[in-house]
Amino acid sequence: MALEQKRQQGLLIGALIGAILGAGTAYLFMSSSSEEGEKDVKPITARELINLTSSAAILIRKFDDLRRRT
Repeated sequence: MALEQKRQQGLLIGALIGAILGAGTAYLFMSSSSEEGEKDVKPITARELINLTSSAAILIRKFDDLRRRT
């Protein structure tokens, strides 16, 4: 039962971290377009999306490593 409670706490903490990061990212995307307007906006490249995806995968891998150690 203690392991199940520990797992539930881990899921809850992970969900809260994900929600906070998601809300923060959405805020940054929404506020940057209204602040900068239309001046000198560069399009997003495929390389930037690939870098972002690989960074997210590394972060998930690190969380998995932490999970395995606890």
